[in-house]
Amino acid sequence: MLEEKTQIENNQYIITVIEDSNIRTINLTSLNKQKISFGRGEDNDIVLLSPLVSVNHGYFELSNNKISVVDNQSTNGIFVNNNKIAASPLKDGDSIKIDDPVDPLNRGVIFILSTNDKVTSWKQIDLEKKQVITIGRDSSSDIVINHISVSLKHATITEKNHKFIIKDNNSTNGIMINGELLTGEISLKERDVILIANAKLIFYKNNILYQTYDSGVSLKAADITKTVKVKGKKKDISQHVSLSIKPGQFVAFVGGSGAGKSTFMNCISGVSRPTSGKVYVNGNDLFKNYAVLKNIIGYVPQQDIVFTDLTLKDMLKYAAELRMPDDATEEEKKNRIKSVLETVELTGKEDVMIKNLSGGQRKRASIAVELIADPKLFFLDEPTSGLDPGTERSIMKTLRKMADSGKTIILVTHTTLNLHLCDKIAFFGTEGRLCFSGAPNEALSFFNVTDFVDIYTLLNEDTKTWYDKFNNSEYKDHITKEDSGKTTKEKNKKSFAKQFLTLSKRYAKTIINNKQQLLLLLAQAPIIAYLLSLVVTDNLFNSYDEAKTLLFAMASASIWLGLLNSIQEICKERVILQKEYMANLKLSAYLGSKMLIQCLLGLIQAVLLVTTFSLLVEVPSTGVVTSWYLETTVVCFTTIISASSLGLVVSSLSKNSSVAMSFAPLLLVPQLLFSGMLFPLEGIVDKISYFILCRWSVEGFGTINNLNNLTDSIQEIVPTYIREAESFYTFTETHLFQDIAIIIFMMIILLILCFGILKHQLERSR
Repeated sequence: MLEEKTQIENNQYIITVIEDSNIRTINLTSLNKQKISFGRGEDNDIVLLSPLVSVNHGYFELSNNKISVVDNQSTNGIFVNNNKIAASPLKDGDSIKIDDPVDPLNRGVIFILSTNDKVTSWKQIDLEKKQVITIGRDSSSDIVINHISVSLKHATITEKNHKFIIKDNNSTNGIMINGELLTGEISLKERDVILIANAKLIFYKNNILYQTYDSGVSLKAADITKTVKVKGKKKDISQHVSLSIKPGQFVAFVGGSGAGKSTFMNCISGVSRPTSGKVYVNGNDLFKNYAVLKNIIGYVPQQDIVFTDLTLKDMLKYAAELRMPDDATEEEKKNRIKSVLETVELTGKEDVMIKNLSGGQRKRASIAVELIADPKLFFLDEPTSGLDPGTERSIMKTLRKMADSGKTIILVTHTTLNLHLCDKIAFFGTEGRLCFSGAPNEALSFFNVTDFVDIYTLLNEDTKTWYDKFNNSEYKDHITKEDSGKTTKEKNKKSFAKQFLTLSKRYAKTIINNKQQLLLLLAQAPIIAYLLSLVVTDNLFNSYDEAKTLLFAMASASIWLGLLNSIQEICKERVILQKEYMANLKLSAYLGSKMLIQCLLGLIQAVLLVTTFSLLVEVPSTGVVTSWYLETTVVCFTTIISASSLGLVVSSLSKNSSVAMSFAPLLLVPQLLFSGMLFPLEGIVDKISYFILCRWSVEGFGTINNLNNLTDSIQEIVPTYIREAESFYTFTETHLFQDIAIIIFMMIILLILCFGILKHQLERSR
């Protein structure tokens, strides 16, 4: 009972009561009671006057760190978020009505629950005095909501046919009305409750009542289990873990390697789904409402989520363009970047390349990227791993300050030097067992030690004993699973065009900043052309055999260039891709940006290859339709970008750059075998060659050079010998366009395949 009372006192449950023309706010926690009654009778804790209210209508119950409302068999019942209930758990922002939600009555009563005491006073706007009421981040709005997740022109309320219509102006993060996500527009009913970011609005007698608050985020994990297959057998790596975290707490998950800390954090952060159990963020089911809740969640994995070939300023600038609302002004982005740099103590490092930052500074840079979106719930997986004690302490103090500012901070760590800075510590033993959760001083008392390091030893020696002791102790969080309603569908309203442009600029900048790699990519083409010029003779474009060999080499070189351009591009930034995809990145914009830069790079390489070769070797002046130079450049370019698409597919399938590069020889060998140059294309070999890029590239080059009209080696010896013309090299405009179209078609198919692979991987990881 003592534990329950403490839990009630540590939470703030504030009810705003709107009845007739009166608005009053009551702090239920301060009443120091488990059951708080309401009704018309004078003996109730909250006395109501409405004739719709029964004498003893119902009561609020505060217990086990939760609040619920119970109907006491009243005449007109209780509606929570417009659903009639007998008893219901409550969460921040819920509306409790004694009224008819379909046809509201004049004497209805509404309660609004707040779980945070940092709220502004209620303000009021008379809708009848203005034709249009604007709501948004813009300072000129009638209702200004100064929060980064709110769009400039978020919503409008207009009068039509004596009704007031609220419309979502295609905002980034949407509007909730009576607990449901609004799509389009809807007529407001008396006492409708509207939630937009950190603001609550109530439609009441042709007025809008509204207040804003500093929204803390609570998290509850109920019986989380994660099961994986190891060598064909099922194994639990997180076992029935229940944990409660309050708004603004700084929490550390601690334990030895393989204790399931990161696994559990991934389950409660939305990175991956648990096999069983529920996760609640501010009382909302995380996975049912992930589309909405992910906007308040930040996650920094073990690997850095920054591009080392960008300056810190550029990295944050691109992050702001991707994470902040599309209508955010340049001034807002600059101010946000400045604020974030101050928070992570990197002011003055803006123009330093990230690869030149120290390990601790790079970790701070990763934190800064996530802070751009101003998340309220922040997860970090071993942010101090590999850092010296001084840097580790500095980062822990920074996280402590962030928690003090209102953010809920959760991190995984192995180090114990600065655990005293945390509000709560969760110790994990072997096989993902939670063996303790509580305050730092309580942990030392529970394990009867004076140093946190000694707890590691105890858990390694006998996890089961401590696991059982904890489950039977007063420190155990008893959290029940709840049915939290409908699933909110994801609606990614971020602009494809803006994401595509931002990602393209970022990708181009990373290539340009890596001077050594860029020089190598551009130098390959002229070097290959020079080497080709060394092995050809003056009779090149008169000899069938020599021309065919050269064109095969040019096709192979083009494929090699395309593969090398792209084969590492996705796998080397997979962690960043996964993180950005969780934050509303459009995969189509991501792949589109890759291909745009690959096309520009491929075009430069094709021009350099063909130009250098034509300067060193006398080439024909005409092709099939236009000049030899132009047509050869086009076939070379389309071959390079099609090979780049193949490289992206391989990169999407590879775990890292080393694995991707190991695939390169395996991709090139079929190009040689089934191109039609080394072996005749007959039977099954001919059928396989239809799927080989080199075959169509060689056909294209052969058509341009009219190979069927050239003299082969046998004809030089026997002039009367007539070589049968090959359909592969028909010297017609139609045949050339067909070859180019097939090469481009192969590129499109490969890109679709790459998109599907990435989509599957990113969705499966959650």
